[in-house]
Amino acid sequence: MKKTIALFSALCFITIVTVQAQSAIVPAGGTASGNGGTVTYTAGQVAVQTNSDGTTSISEGVQQPFEISVVGVDNYPNIILNAVLYPNPTQGNLQLEIKDLQFAGEVKVYDSNGKYLFVKKIEGENTLFDLSPYAPGTYYFNVHKDQKVLKTFKVVKMGM
Repeated sequence: MKKTIALFSALCFITIVTVQAQSAIVPAGGTASGNGGTVTYTAGQVAVQTNSDGTTSISEGVQQPFEISVVGVDNYPNIILNAVLYPNPTQGNLQLEIKDLQFAGEVKVYDSNGKYLFVKKIEGENTLFDLSPYAPGTYYFNVHKDQKVLKTFKVVKMGM
């Protein structure tokens, strides 16, 4: 009887110890090695802590997603818009780059709830945006010409 109780106790202890492990289902990951050491990485989930000394920074934990997303349908085939908005995800500053700018337009920015935040006129081939006053989350940048939405970008702002 004592052996049975001891075996049952050992199995319960092993089960409790193994349940405490952290796990995550991620789309990509691996190990990278070089002269400076080895790094194990994952991609696809947001759970990071970033440390910086002013010249370099490192993000530790389950890593942030790399996401470039253009939302919508091209309703105006006569207007050619070769535009990118980067970096995405961002910690605050973004740049809209439009190649061969053919029009004067503006960009309206909305949060993930659809709340209008601000508008900015397109300043040429490069227009800068500052999201630092806003909370981490998802934002939508609508490129407009004459009240027509030409392109919508989905941007993820991370915490600092």
